[in-house]
Amino acid sequence: MTHDEVEAQVLDREWEVLDPPSMRDWGELEYKFNCKFSDDFKIFITLMSKYVFPGILNVSTGKNNGNDLIVFVYDYEIKNGNWDADLIPFLDVGNGDYFCISAKQSPKSPVYYYYSEDFDVEEYNRNLEEWITNLPQFLNG
Repeated sequence: MTHDEVEAQVLDREWEVLDPPSMRDWGELEYKFNCKFSDDFKIFITLMSKYVFPGILNVSTGKNNGNDLIVFVYDYEIKNGNWDADLIPFLDVGNGDYFCISAKQSPKSPVYYYYSEDFDVEEYNRNLEEWITNLPQFLNG
């Protein structure tokens, strides 16, 4: 997907200007997970720094929306003992569930839904592009 196609999913803009993830932020995240993120993932996360999107996890270590960093959530869930180490959370649904991608399958990872209640994981969409396309349906119930 292009930058404009992702941005066309229309969300409310943040009131203040926030720092998008830097090249260093992306490099450190890819190093931690020993993977390469897709351009779609990078575009999506970078664009979300411009919008009000509750639950989106941050990559930027600069001025961000105050949500947790992906690394923090991952490390927290690993310490709790029921997290699949291959899963990288990027959206906190708010009830302990997450949308995630797979480090091993990146940059062509499907999007997975992690159910915290029973520690189950299911493939939600075949790829991030499909997930972004279907995002308005998810957000609108």
